[in-house]
Amino acid sequence: MTTTTTPGTAVSGTAPASDAAAAAPIAQLCAVTKSFTTAGGHELKVLDNIDLDIREGELLALLGQSGSGKSTILRCLTGLIEPTSGRVLADGQPLHGVNPDASVVFQTFALYPWLTVAQNVAVGLMAHRVSRAERDAAVQRAIELIGLGNYHAAYPRELSGGMRQRVGIARALVSQPRLLCLDEAFSALDVLTAENLRQELISLWRGHGTGPKSVFMVTHNIEEAVEMATRIVVLFPHPGRLGLVLDNPLPYPRDSRDPEFQRLVKVIHETITTMTLPDLPAEVPVAGHPISRARGRMESIPLVSVAQILGLLSILHDTPELSNIYDISDEIGKEFGETIALVKAAEILELIETPKDEVRFTELGRRFVAADRQGRRAIFAEQVFKLRIFHIIIALLKEYEEVDAARVIKDIGSALPYENPEKTFQTMIAWGRYAGLMDCNPHTQKVFVPQDDERGDEGPLEGER
Repeated sequence: MTTTTTPGTAVSGTAPASDAAAAAPIAQLCAVTKSFTTAGGHELKVLDNIDLDIREGELLALLGQSGSGKSTILRCLTGLIEPTSGRVLADGQPLHGVNPDASVVFQTFALYPWLTVAQNVAVGLMAHRVSRAERDAAVQRAIELIGLGNYHAAYPRELSGGMRQRVGIARALVSQPRLLCLDEAFSALDVLTAENLRQELISLWRGHGTGPKSVFMVTHNIEEAVEMATRIVVLFPHPGRLGLVLDNPLPYPRDSRDPEFQRLVKVIHETITTMTLPDLPAEVPVAGHPISRARGRMESIPLVSVAQILGLLSILHDTPELSNIYDISDEIGKEFGETIALVKAAEILELIETPKDEVRFTELGRRFVAADRQGRRAIFAEQVFKLRIFHIIIALLKEYEEVDAARVIKDIGSALPYENPEKTFQTMIAWGRYAGLMDCNPHTQKVFVPQDDERGDEGPLEGER
C-alpha cells in the first residue's frame, strides 16, 4: 500500500489529529477478505487483504470506482456482514454482530412512507432500551440538530429529496453514535442540496458533544472527499485492495479554488488514472507484431455498452479540444470511475490512446469515426476478435454450432476469478452482437454465430445496453 502524507497544519475536528492517531481505532479491519457467490454459483472475491482503521476524531473518506468494494468495507466495519477471512475490531475488541456504536446513512433515503418524520427518526432507537420519555427527547434533539424542527408530523411524501435525506441522517444520529457511516449519502441529491448537507455534517462532526466523534464516508466523488475528509483512502478494484492513503490537513472551511485543494484532487485523479490506464502496455510487444495491452494477457472488458463507446468517440470527434480525461468526465456528466471504464473500453479496442491524463484518437480510431456503419462494424469486429477474453467463446463456436451460456460463463469465471462472470458475459455478448461475431438466444440460453440478416443495429449513440 502506498502512503502519501501531505504536509500542512493539523486539522481541527472533535479531537486533535495527534490525539486521534494515538487513540485505539473505533473500528478496524485486519487482513479482511470478502467473497460472494454470484447468481450462477461462481465465487467472486470482492475484497482482498484489507487493513483499515477509523481513528477517533477523524473524518475518513474511502474513494473508489463503482463495484470496487467500498460499500462492502462499510458493511464489514459496522458488522452488517461478516468477512470471509480476517478480523473486525471495535475499540480493539473482536466485533460480534452489529456494532452498537455505529450508525449508517445510505444512498437511498429508505424511509417508511407510512411513518411521520418523528416516527422514522425513532426507528434508530429500536435496538436500544430507552424509556418513552428518553426516546421522545432523543428524537426531538436529533430533529432539531438536523434542521427539521417544524416537520415532526410530516410524511416522507411531503418532503423534498434533501429533507428526506436529513431524516435519514437524524435517524442515524438519534442514538448518538460514536461512528457515523455515510454510504454515498449525497449522490442522489442535487448539487446545491448536497453541498449544504456536507457543510452541516462537517459542523456537526466538529462540534463539541453534538455529533459523532468520527465519520467514515464512502464516495466516488473526489472533490467531495477533499472537501470533507481529514484522511482519504483510495480503493483499487478487482478485487478491492487499498491503494493511496492521503492525509488532508487543509483547514476548514475549504475552498475548492485553493491551489492546495486542487493539488490534492490532481494527486487522486492521477493515482486512479495511472492505475487503470497505465501509459505502458502490460507486456513488451513482439518485434513486428504489436499487441494491445488487453491481448498480451487475459484481461476483462469494462462493463460498458457499445452505444456508450460510440457516444464517447462521437464527443471526442465533435469536440477536438476536449482531450483531458477530467474535462471529458465533466462534459459527459459521469462520475470519474465511470469515465475511466468508458475510456478504457475504447483504449483496449485501440481506438484511442491515453498518455498521462490525455485522451487521443489513434489512427485506427480516426478511420473508425470516418467510416460508414458497415465500416465501423468491420473495424469493431476485427478489434474484438483480438481480445483474448473473446477467444473463450470464439473457440467454442468454431467447434460447436451452439454453446450453452452457462458453460461460457463458467469458463469466464475460471479465466477471470476477480470479475463477475455473468455481467462480463452480458457485455461480451453485446459487443459480439454489434461486431456480428456472436449472439445469445434469451429463450434457449444458447450462444451462436448470427447470420448476416440476424445482426442488429447499433442503436442510438447515447443509448444504454
